[in-house]
Amino acid sequence: MKLYEITEQYENIAELLNNPEFAENADVQKALEAIQEDFNQKAERVVHVIKNAEGDIEVIDAEIKRLQAMKKQRQNGIEGIKNYLKLNMAKTDTESIKCPLFNISYREQKESAVELDDDLFLANNIDEDLVNVKITPNKTEIKKRLKAGEAVIGAKLVDTQVLTIK
Repeated sequence: MKLYEITEQYENIAELLNNPEFAENADVQKALEAIQEDFNQKAERVVHVIKNAEGDIEVIDAEIKRLQAMKKQRQNGIEGIKNYLKLNMAKTDTESIKCPLFNISYREQKESAVELDDDLFLANNIDEDLVNVKITPNKTEIKKRLKAGEAVIGAKLVDTQVLTIK
């Protein structure tokens, strides 16, 4: 039986107990206790499913990290090979090579890239045209102010339901 079906049965039996003619009925009480036991067992099995899925997530996260490291290693390898080819084309004054599948060319571009010392740059440049600023709500401070009774336009405190599995 599914959890929602057990819940429906529980609600039906609990509704019977609200009826004065069944309120003291021992059979209805026993049925409610049996359904409660079924519900508890089913809830326990649902938590097992949750725990298994959480374990899968940990394995997936580890695999993602492994694949990202492998990707980064390959990207670094490609950059190294490109730099090797660039260096050797520069040393031999080779500007282009034509092949059946692709063309290779090497040239220097003057003043095409910007090299920054981020800390030094940011400490000395606050011009909005030179930096990007991302503004995001500080939910911790908003919550603190709302709890203190302040009005914060566009924000309100709401109740939430929390499921705790220990």
